Amino acid sequence: MPKNKIYPELETIGSNNTKPVIICDADQVIFNFMDGLIKYLKKNDLLFKWKSYALNGNIINKQGVPLSSLEIKLLLKDFFLNCTSEMSLIKGAKSSLKKLSTYFDIIILSNIPFDYYEQRKLALKKNHLNFPFIANKGGKGETCHSIFNMFNKRTWFIDDSPHQILSVKQAVPKISTILYINDIRLAKLLDNEKCWDYYSNTWNENLKIFMDFINYDRHK
Repeated sequence: MPKNKIYPELETIGSNNTKPVIICDADQVIFNFMDGLIKYLKKNDLLFKWKSYALNGNIINKQGVPLSSLEIKLLLKDFFLNCTSEMSLIKGAKSSLKKLSTYFDIIILSNIPFDYYEQRKLALKKNHLNFPFIANKGGKGETCHSIFNMFNKRTWFIDDSPHQILSVKQAVPKISTILYINDIRLAKLLDNEKCWDYYSNTWNENLKIFMDFINYDRHK
């Protein structure tokens, strides 16, 4: 694993059981990133166009001019600084993860900038989601590959980004993946070639996928 790819190091995660692993994204999977972002944009006289499944090109000013990549980068830094600790949860995330933790080891893997790691960790703790949490840069495939090798157990990955799903499937085809898009406005914009194993729009669906796996595994 290259230096500065993740924080903290994977060695901070421990497991002494045979439970399978869920590697779970945070923004828009646990925390309602888009809801928080839309409110933040409104306060700053900005709008989101819902034109494509991306931030670039969709954040515009009142004159309808899209923000540049640099402007979006600076905006996101300010957003995470001021909104990370107060972001609301996606419906069903907390109760589902609590239930799944009986059967799975859960690891939170988020591409939140390292500067806001502690704020995100506190937000997880405040919501009683005290799972190991790793911040990541770029594609998650390499990090998931390291986690998979480290634990050598059946592993699942759930994320709202088709690009991250592809990154993981290319790195470790054996990892089972769920593309989870809970916001119907985003779901309508999905035009990527299918690379995921499962697709869902609610945590109830996610729970069923995971529990079906557990029940099947028990009766093999």
